[in-house]
Amino acid sequence: MIMPIRLRQILLAACALSLSMAAHAEDSPLRAVTTFSILGDLVKQVAGDDAKVDTLTPAGAEVHEWELIPSNFMALEDADLVFFNGYNLEQWIGQVRATVGSDVPVIALAEESGYATQPIVTGELAGDPDPHLWMDPRAAAEYVRVIAERLAEARPAAAENFTARGDALRQSLHDLHAELLESMATIPDDRRLLITSEAAFIYFADAFDFEHDGIWGTNSENEGTPNQIMRIVDLIETRRPAAIFWESTISDRHVRSVADETEVDIAGPLFVDSLSEPDGEAPDFASLLRHNARLLTATLGEPDGASGEPDGTSDH
Repeated sequence: MIMPIRLRQILLAACALSLSMAAHAEDSPLRAVTTFSILGDLVKQVAGDDAKVDTLTPAGAEVHEWELIPSNFMALEDADLVFFNGYNLEQWIGQVRATVGSDVPVIALAEESGYATQPIVTGELAGDPDPHLWMDPRAAAEYVRVIAERLAEARPAAAENFTARGDALRQSLHDLHAELLESMATIPDDRRLLITSEAAFIYFADAFDFEHDGIWGTNSENEGTPNQIMRIVDLIETRRPAAIFWESTISDRHVRSVADETEVDIAGPLFVDSLSEPDGEAPDFASLLRHNARLLTATLGEPDGASGEPDGTSDH
């Protein structure tokens, strides 16, 4: 049967429109969304100019307790894929899933990385997987592997670029691990007790040979309760660490309260859940880890003062 000319014209026009839309989708920037600034930095390094990356939780904000704002919803509505950490770091990820389209991948990097987890060491969630895997740069390298794979799946035309950038970044993160091991080697074994507000340095401690504890286990629980303070005061009275540390995204008031009780020195900030502003000490992930290493080396190194006193250190 011969197709009527009018119908044939309509079908040809529809095919042309479909091909045009597909070409436009391939030419338009891939849009990736990340849940906090550290993931944002890793994804941007892999994405290069082949994707636009938006981050929901701004630098300096607390990722555990973030509440989505209008600009976040706008970014999510345009997203082609979303990267988050997982292991209950982002308590609000359900709202993200409800906002994006059903066909938008929402990717849990820590979980998909396959990197071995460590348990939360204290508090209400003790024993659950600690979510801060990225604090071991070797784990962050596995995040990068997943990032490169998922970006390549979303935009096959740029797959070689994503793979090349991802491979280079993974190697640099393994090199960074070796560099920081060497830079902190001067800290004596008997001074390698790292006590912070949130016990978020489990993977960092494992990677760089520290013993670690915190006033509370995770910022997802109540912070600075009397029982938490009493427990850490007892530990400090027994072990007498060189100092205790506070982190950039939370108040130092609980650390200062412990210091008042125990007469231990305090130092900070350490960075864990966020980068700093671009002009700060930790504008990118590698700078974050290097800043922490310098502060720890200066504070916990030999007590004769040979290491110097770090910026941000506060003697009690």
